[in-house]
Amino acid sequence: MEEIIRFYELASLKEPYLVAGFYGWSDGGRVSSMSLIYLLTKLPSKLFAEMNPEPFYDFTVRRPYVSYKSGMITSYSMPKNEFWYVKDAGERSLVLLLGEEPNLNWIKYVNAVMQVIKKIGIKRVYTIGGLLDRIPHTVEPMISFFVNSENLKKDVCRIGGEFTNYEGPSSIHSFILYTCMKEGIEAMSIWGHSPIYISFPDVQTTYHLTKKLVEHLNIKLDLSDLEAESKDFRARLDMEMQNQPELRRLVLELEDEYYRTRRRFGYVS
Repeated sequence: MEEIIRFYELASLKEPYLVAGFYGWSDGGRVSSMSLIYLLTKLPSKLFAEMNPEPFYDFTVRRPYVSYKSGMITSYSMPKNEFWYVKDAGERSLVLLLGEEPNLNWIKYVNAVMQVIKKIGIKRVYTIGGLLDRIPHTVEPMISFFVNSENLKKDVCRIGGEFTNYEGPSSIHSFILYTCMKEGIEAMSIWGHSPIYISFPDVQTTYHLTKKLVEHLNIKLDLSDLEAESKDFRARLDMEMQNQPELRRLVLELEDEYYRTRRRFGYVS
């Protein structure tokens, strides 16, 4: 039988929640991957399992990464989907999944994630996504929530979260939420909206999303370094806007659109 998940350790965890982020289509502004990397860096996390990449990627589309030094091969990296645990994250344990949205075999991929969820006894699932949107950097970043239970909807409303309507192509996030719903597991997807004109990692949106996530998880995590990076990021963009008339015109257009459409009563559903 093909081994999809390789477990290195099975730790005893306390009412664990899973937080998952993915490189790829759902990583606009690098918000998804940066948020997970930040959590992995700040929390005492330990790798305990990983997924075999072979069934899930078209290597002519998503090519492995190789490194040579003076003609000598030094490393060769396949797409990774790694599971880490944080034994003590306040009231409970956390499991962190940093992966890459698969090209192939989505059903098998989500079944593999569900295998870990059931084996570890995950009580709730969070997925983190990022998208490029018509929103200016001069307003507080929009953070959207999608849930698979009424109970979670109440939790989101408690912290002032926003729900939006969407119908269209799906990411792996929605498939995970739907599969969890069928299995009776609460799941939530949190998305940060990055300005369409940013071509580099969006630290500002990453900070605001991570802040919302930490608040929802009810864990203590010092975000002051990420907050400082966010302020520097905003200052650099403000300077670019002043020096580039075309960018300034675009930002003013997006500000007008934002306040006319996205901040009128009834936009959030």
